[in-house]
Amino acid sequence: MINIGIIEDNHFQLNNYKEFLEDFQECKVVFACKSMEEFKALPFKNPDVKVILLDISLPGESGIQGMQELKQIYPEAKIIVLSGHDGKQYVIESIKKGASGYIIKTSRLMEIYHSILDTINQGGTLSPKAAHLLINYINKDPLENIRHKLTKREYELLTLLKEGYSYKEMADKLYVTVFTINQHLKKIYQKLNVASKSELISKIWSNNLFSCLFIGLSTATLLNVTII
Repeated sequence: MINIGIIEDNHFQLNNYKEFLEDFQECKVVFACKSMEEFKALPFKNPDVKVILLDISLPGESGIQGMQELKQIYPEAKIIVLSGHDGKQYVIESIKKGASGYIIKTSRLMEIYHSILDTINQGGTLSPKAAHLLINYINKDPLENIRHKLTKREYELLTLLKEGYSYKEMADKLYVTVFTINQHLKKIYQKLNVASKSELISKIWSNNLFSCLFIGLSTATLLNVTII
């Protein structure tokens, strides 16, 4: 049995989701609330919830704000955001907060049902638009957020450092001496407030989601996410 919770402020949609999902023998909707406040006021919270369909634009406390508490109450549950918003900031923030899926509300009901199964069996689910935004964000240049602090030469040097070049190789490629490379690095250290090469590299990648750890997803989960 797949126990499902729904938090959706639109009364018609809430009932529509509930009635549709309960037509499937393996699905049981254990709560259907119109806000986080209504959910918190429930006298009993079924501990065996497998999936939560969550609207993020709720009256009062938003779905994104309430996601942490939902994860605390149901640590094993998969949260699928069901939203009318398809902007990058909503997708990224939802995944950061622990959502296992992001579905646009224009999806057909049968697609929502399949997204529940995919999330349980594969680890996650994304609508095509959400997947596109997430992939672009993961693959963005990790120097993008600090580029404005750097000169053109410093940016070239950090790009080579990011790609694994040694000081000698960087010097040869930029037609300068190793001493010059070190002088540039000292200035970069000062600008970025770091004290070593390892700290510098860590700062570069901390501006990016390449490792996927910064958005709360393991690499394995990302590889298993189903695009609906």
